[in-house]
Amino acid sequence: MDLSPAAVGQAVAGVLDGVDAVPRVERLDRGFSWVTLAVNDMIVRVAPRGGSLDPYDPQAEAANLRRVEGFVPAPRVLAVQAESDNPIGRPFGVHTRVPGQVLRLDDVSEHQPEYISAAGQALGELHNLTAPMTVAEAYDAELDRTEAVYRRAAPGRHPEFEAALMWLRTHRPDCNESAVWCHGDFRFANLSWTGPGQLGGVLDWERAWAGDPMCDVAFTHRFSGWCTIEDSTHYGHPIDRERLAYAARFERVRSFTASMRAIRAWLDGRSDDPRLLTIGRRGEHAMKAELGWATG
Repeated sequence: MDLSPAAVGQAVAGVLDGVDAVPRVERLDRGFSWVTLAVNDMIVRVAPRGGSLDPYDPQAEAANLRRVEGFVPAPRVLAVQAESDNPIGRPFGVHTRVPGQVLRLDDVSEHQPEYISAAGQALGELHNLTAPMTVAEAYDAELDRTEAVYRRAAPGRHPEFEAALMWLRTHRPDCNESAVWCHGDFRFANLSWTGPGQLGGVLDWERAWAGDPMCDVAFTHRFSGWCTIEDSTHYGHPIDRERLAYAARFERVRSFTASMRAIRAWLDGRSDDPRLLTIGRRGEHAMKAELGWATG
């Protein structure tokens, strides 16, 4: 992978007109997943050889972004290079850069209600976008996919994970409501702000899926600190507490596939980043500590 300004400029110019031969390039990610570059006023998302979200497909993320256009503020797709035969050496997507900046939860000591309101409204608008299946069907499909990832990526068997999958299948809500498009990683750290309560854009759409809206709500409870969706006040949709409890367990179980994919990428030699091994080992320990509800 060549991330030099000359290589990046050549690669992007191959799919988009008007790009400088040697643009300004700033790396924005921390190296755990997509390689994210600021290239002049654009964002270039480069697929690594291996990581916690294998397989990396810029076409899939582009499809997610195009699907939600007009529903929530998000990056706009400018171009996609699906092949590795380019000067960077890996597939990539080119997106617009949303306005504002990403804040840390600890950075916000004032105006928290405004941020909570804006986040809730944005998620509610996203969940107006229905998918052509029921919530029950969406859960079944995602549980099948989660199990397939486990079989492919886990370096060994994990009885706790298998028991949790079985529990999720047998306790799956029998819900015939239409599934909606879910972000899959909706948290404060994936929101860009132009001011207090002024949302510039929702970022990182690679995990978007057709599913139960309660899953996105549950995700905020675990990963978004004080910026959680507690009720319908700003979100605008009913909160089903029983489904929410199931969704919290569902989201935790499928999150463990990221640690499995991380350790698999390291073991297969597709990445030499030892942090992936650390992520994998931490996931293994957490499974044993957190999934006792499946057998208790």
